[in-house]
Amino acid sequence: MTRIGLLVNPTAGRGRAAGVGRVALEQLRAAGHDVVDLTASDGGAAAGSAREFLLGGGTGDDLALVAVGGDGVVNLAANAILAHAPHVPLGLVPAGTGDDTARALGLPRRDPVAAVARLLAALARPPQVVDVGVVGRAGEGGDGDAEDGGVAPPHRRYFVGVLSAGIDAAVNARANRLRWPRGPLRYVVALAVELAGFRGFAIRVVADGADAGGAGTLVAVANTRSIGGGMRIAPDASWTDGLLEVVTARTIPRRTLAVIFPRVYAGTHVGHPVVQVTRASEVLLLRGESTSTGAGTGRAGGRRRPPAPAPSCTPTASRSGTCRCGCASWRERCGCSPRVEP
Repeated sequence: MTRIGLLVNPTAGRGRAAGVGRVALEQLRAAGHDVVDLTASDGGAAAGSAREFLLGGGTGDDLALVAVGGDGVVNLAANAILAHAPHVPLGLVPAGTGDDTARALGLPRRDPVAAVARLLAALARPPQVVDVGVVGRAGEGGDGDAEDGGVAPPHRRYFVGVLSAGIDAAVNARANRLRWPRGPLRYVVALAVELAGFRGFAIRVVADGADAGGAGTLVAVANTRSIGGGMRIAPDASWTDGLLEVVTARTIPRRTLAVIFPRVYAGTHVGHPVVQVTRASEVLLLRGESTSTGAGTGRAGGRRRPPAPAPSCTPTASRSGTCRCGCASWRERCGCSPRVEP
């Protein structure tokens, strides 16, 4: 029997996650597990509940944290585990809007019963190591132990998928605020609105110590392939190679951006001459020359980040995510349950 903390974001998927959480709770208990309901009304309360659960004791073999919702609650759960109990496995029952983590895992995104069944099967398998990323102030670094008894410093966060800081982040953020239309068309509408006032962002990229130039339009530091519900922003990214895929584009005219951005859905934008793809283990996003009046929005896994300070991103060497499935990588279509361990 495993003691499972069920971390539900009831607002995810426009409220759908609340019902999915009830299904997950019933199925997990029916399978004989001791389930603690960690449903919370906001991110702060959820983080506190996860922390209390993880610090309550147990080992990686008899304790697990299961996230129910979208990419935001996945990142919240991953941060809680890495800060407080990196031996504890992390499972996912998808119920969000974008569900890019679930998409990468090949999990059922509209069938909670099937998703829980996959999770239960995956928990019985040995784990596999995959990468996570670290984002913090430049100069803070990604390696080493967290301060204050394992609590991550206030400007250091872990991310599972993609850190966006350009027009890609702005479009994703606006699309998540739209109540209509639903589905992929939201991103088309969001792009049209963002284009109206777009002038470029003040961002310069340094990858493994080499100046990669300005990135006034597109800035994606990717550990996985997609954002925004399947937009293949970094089509060749892998969370098993120890590297980040950095997809950037200098400041370009709005008409050119209107041509390039829709190609993100198929991942063919990387073939355009203005798009640059760099692979690196450490990436610095610094303030650079731009015609913009501001620095733009940062976004990682469905959670909005403030535009400053400019982050330093690295895949962490001291901690990693793992998958309890024995597959070659999370990109395969398997019933993975992510796990985090030192």
